[in-house]
Amino acid sequence: MSQFYKLTKEETIKQLQTNEEIGLKNLKVDLRRKKYGLNEITHKKKISPIKIFLQQFVNPLVYILIAAIIISLAIQHFIDAYVILAIVILNAVLGFTQEYKAEKALEMLKKMAAPHARVLRNGHTKVIEATKLVPGDILILETGDKIPADARIIESINLRVNEAILTGESIPKDKTENPIKEDSALADQLNMLFAGTVVAYGRGKAVVTGTGNKTEFGKIADSLHSIEEHQTPLQKKLGKFGKKLGLITLGVVFVVFLLGLLKGLELVESLMTSISLAVAAIPEGLPAVVTISLAIGVKRLVKNKALIRKLGAVETLGSTTVICSDKTGTMTSGEMTAKVIYANNSIIKVSGSGYSLEGSFTEKGQPFNTEKIHKLLEASYLCNNSNPKEKQGAPTELALKIVSQKAKVKTNFERTDEIPFDSNKKYMATIDQDGRTKNAHIKGAPEIVLEMCSQIYTGTRTRPLTEKDKEKIIEMNDKMANSALRVLAFAYSEDGSTKNLIFLGLIGMLDPPRESVAGAIKTAKKAGIRVVMITGDNALTAKAISSQIGIKSEVVTGVQLDRMSDEAILNTIRQVSIFARVNPEHKVKILEAFQKDKQVVAMTGDGINDAPALKKADVGVAMGISGTDVSKEASDMILMDDHFSTIVSAIKYGRSIYDNIKKFVKFLLSANLGEISVIFFSLLFSFPLPLLPLQILWVNLVTDGLPALALGSDPAEKDIMKRKPRSSKETILSGTKGFIITTTIVATIIVLGLFSLEYFTTSNSERARTIALTTLIFFELFLAFSCRSKTKNIFQIGFLTNKYLIGAVLLSMVLHLILMYTPLLAGWFSLVGLGWVDWIRILSASIIGVAVLEVRKLFLK
Repeated sequence: MSQFYKLTKEETIKQLQTNEEIGLKNLKVDLRRKKYGLNEITHKKKISPIKIFLQQFVNPLVYILIAAIIISLAIQHFIDAYVILAIVILNAVLGFTQEYKAEKALEMLKKMAAPHARVLRNGHTKVIEATKLVPGDILILETGDKIPADARIIESINLRVNEAILTGESIPKDKTENPIKEDSALADQLNMLFAGTVVAYGRGKAVVTGTGNKTEFGKIADSLHSIEEHQTPLQKKLGKFGKKLGLITLGVVFVVFLLGLLKGLELVESLMTSISLAVAAIPEGLPAVVTISLAIGVKRLVKNKALIRKLGAVETLGSTTVICSDKTGTMTSGEMTAKVIYANNSIIKVSGSGYSLEGSFTEKGQPFNTEKIHKLLEASYLCNNSNPKEKQGAPTELALKIVSQKAKVKTNFERTDEIPFDSNKKYMATIDQDGRTKNAHIKGAPEIVLEMCSQIYTGTRTRPLTEKDKEKIIEMNDKMANSALRVLAFAYSEDGSTKNLIFLGLIGMLDPPRESVAGAIKTAKKAGIRVVMITGDNALTAKAISSQIGIKSEVVTGVQLDRMSDEAILNTIRQVSIFARVNPEHKVKILEAFQKDKQVVAMTGDGINDAPALKKADVGVAMGISGTDVSKEASDMILMDDHFSTIVSAIKYGRSIYDNIKKFVKFLLSANLGEISVIFFSLLFSFPLPLLPLQILWVNLVTDGLPALALGSDPAEKDIMKRKPRSSKETILSGTKGFIITTTIVATIIVLGLFSLEYFTTSNSERARTIALTTLIFFELFLAFSCRSKTKNIFQIGFLTNKYLIGAVLLSMVLHLILMYTPLLAGWFSLVGLGWVDWIRILSASIIGVAVLEVRKLFLK
């Protein structure tokens, strides 16, 4: 598309072959509709729901679970088969739901389009369906109209447009028909209108330059559709883990089966034993524990004002290395606040934030008497059309009325007339009357208002305005503007005219950072997470806000990014943490560069302009209060309080979830490999089988069930946000292999030791197997406590810090005791009752076994 903002209105009309006075004729409209299509957002055919559902089964871990179902059915363990099948279907349904919801973002964009448009055709003004607009149509615009297509302004009468939905900036833009020669970001294209934005004030005419997918809105839709769903770090790690485990399981089945035959076992007994071990080795509980762990994380996050839309996002947050955040409404409150007042040679600072009436006035750190600036604050109150109670009005006007209310300004003046703000005149005036007194109150651009003044108010009297006064005021204005403040000047007259005014002072406003942001960024840095600001606002404001919240960096603009190669952008994102005047395409480019640099990126945002980046990010985080429906639908997580600090809290929970999944995997493999090792060495040494196939499945059910689930709800360790983000090369087993090997050795020694002691002393195989089974179960139940930390012992963590685990272990013990001491059940499982001497041996061996693992931790510190 041509850069219409660089053309004059005459050049634009000529290029689009239209007429400013009569618009397009019907024949041209029909030809253009055939060429450009309807003015609506379209996208490629969606994947069918059935295909989305079937794709959930394409996963190595799912293949293993399906194998477990087949094996369980083959050996007639129907309950096992049904439970595993339920787990597979549950996970498929959850995955399907997440992917199906993602498609809704595009539908939301369609709903944002204007339903009707007022156009000039064949010399007549008519209202048509917005979908029937074509390039070259002349739009007639008035206050309140939603812009139906991208257009170049050809006439502006005090036209101001709210573009927050596209650029993220809350202050309406003054629009002009004049061409802009230099390259400009969307927010600086003051002679262009964009589909979906709203006319806040004034009226005008514009020629349509782009419709449907050729609008900026359409580009966002295309971007959303072209971004492919990505696997979370956890999905990738579990996929690799599943493949490795599948190969190990096949190897175990084959070796144990062969060894059984070589040692004289019957074919059926050898096959049943190896198959039982295979089922024990398969982590059929893993998907369930992962899902439940993530669900617990979701519940905790909701309490902390974060709503998770996609379960996988909880864990991905834990591996985040970069947070890319929008400024307005995320790092800042999204509400303009008066911060500095200059009057009577005094620089007065105003505390407080947003539209709250709490705040104080100070000069050089001392309380300031606002009676000295009563006239200035009265002018900011009267020359104002906002309503703070209802939060209605322009953000700057709300800030000005609030600062007057903070000072408890009272006035008897009532408005009798108004001169509205004009983008050419650059000031607003109200005529106000109190009895016989008639004053004019004016606010506007400092350079304009200053030229209208001939006198200055000093707080007690009025005197002539000198050149020295003007120089000082201009100097102060420049200083405030360079601090990213939006500055307005105020004046008044005592005769109701707008000539020979009396200068009152300057008020500087800005959208201040949220109080919690600086602390959250500090916490993120300690956790090794980099925070990057990406905003549509200007470079000066971005730099000023960044310095206040602890982001120190050079600023790169969207225009500069356009001139860079992909390699240059990659080098830039490694050094620069502030990006200003960016459009949606720039945000996606920045994110792609970070991801190319192997970073895990969380992107926060609230506007439609953020939607493509939210979907592209590893974790898209939308704002719940100020966020648009489109941004929410494109996101993985929604911050219900719009606070940037909430995402840092969410990262803590994400890390905790991943830790808990690692604890479960460590526990599961330690227990299962212990079982395999016991059987393997018993066969190798020609011992009778210490565990029968049914007993192996019972161990699997008791130890892989409740204790494993309880580990999934373990609270976060205290130092969790002092660690660096985990490496992308880290596997699900990283840092656990030594523990697993030690546990396997300990389990083999204590189980085979007690089994052989009993068997070779009494030759009672049932009694020996009961002791072996009970020792293995109690050792594994105690083992769950040792799995809670890599370096801290059981006493340092505290027994009572996970009450779910205590409950799970006690319940598992009770279930085993019921099995042992219920004659019918004991008969099925070939078990016998044990005496107190047996229990002393079993508990002593189990406790000593876990103590060995705890002592090992001392050498890791």
